[in-house]
Amino acid sequence: MLDTVVLRVLCDGDNYGFGIMQHLMSRLGDDGAVLKGSTVYPLLHRLEDRGYVESYWRSGKRGTDRKYYRITKAGRACLTQRKKDWRQVARIVRRLVLSH
Repeated sequence: MLDTVVLRVLCDGDNYGFGIMQHLMSRLGDDGAVLKGSTVYPLLHRLEDRGYVESYWRSGKRGTDRKYYRITKAGRACLTQRKKDWRQVARIVRRLVLSH
């Protein structure tokens, strides 16, 4: 599920690992506490291995290089499919779990 969320964040523009975590934590509030570098960075590597994101290096504000990620065409297609899948899951949950 987190990989889908990261792909969605990258639809808004290229970002680096810590920047992605900051974005998600600001949106998730207390629920963002589950995000750690030990989770996000391997996830970004897997997304890159699958061709859903690509990376490049860019100088940071303090002179340190940062590895940025951008979503690829394949990543956008994957995200589109996953959104469809989540909508279906949400419908099922509403019907079977939340309706009682």
